[in-house]
Amino acid sequence: MRRADLLIGIALLAFAAFYFQESSKITIGFAADRLGPKFFPQLLAAALGSAALALVWRSLRGRSDPEPLQPMRVRLFLWTVVSTLTYVLLLPSLGYLIATPLYLVAIILLLGYRNVAGLVATTAGVTAVLYLVFARTLHVLVPMGPLGR
Repeated sequence: MRRADLLIGIALLAFAAFYFQESSKITIGFAADRLGPKFFPQLLAAALGSAALALVWRSLRGRSDPEPLQPMRVRLFLWTVVSTLTYVLLLPSLGYLIATPLYLVAIILLLGYRNVAGLVATTAGVTAVLYLVFARTLHVLVPMGPLGR
């Protein structure tokens, strides 16, 4: 049994239960949506709870630990986290149409892709498609930054 896995699994299970319970307080209102506003938060709580149970089960059964992460993978993970946090912090001020391509370029470069034409095409395509789907089709408000002023 790996004690750290067991403790983390129990903590995540407790958090998932708390999150599920809190999400049940979401008011439904007058929406005609069959799933309702509670669905996605409760789905996330159930997924987290399932993963936590699997971690607890694995630690209690004494399964061997996976191979330790290589230093390059840890660095890649940390840079990905830093890039994502930077994106989240800059999104309101820069806006979606500026921050998202910068974020995508950073992530794609971190993954080792170096073809400039492919990088530009992928970044522009993903940004445009996501903008069209969310802002124009689903009418989700996206931060526009200086382009919306």
